[in-house]
Amino acid sequence: MLRAGFKAWAVASGAALLLVAGAGSASAQTARATSWATCVKKVDGGRKITGDPWVKVKSGCAWTYKVKVVWKAGPDSRCFDLAPGKTATSESIPLATYQGVAYC
Repeated sequence: MLRAGFKAWAVASGAALLLVAGAGSASAQTARATSWATCVKKVDGGRKITGDPWVKVKSGCAWTYKVKVVWKAGPDSRCFDLAPGKTATSESIPLATYQGVAYC
């Protein structure tokens, strides 16, 4: 009977350890995503004479990231490498509006 109780305790301890390890990696991913998301910013944008919206984003990050421009009601841009201090321009379809930048 004591042996069965020990097995149950060991299984519960192992499950708790896995949950804590998983939470740690999730929070590390969130911190990494937050750090790059705050250093890539929209610096310009508008609409062409055809009505197609365009946006220019600039990296103020310390490292090169692979990012894409996210459009609401339109297709997202292709993924591209955005080096520190560099800019990238994306355009979409007439009904689209700029929503943000996402990591690829």
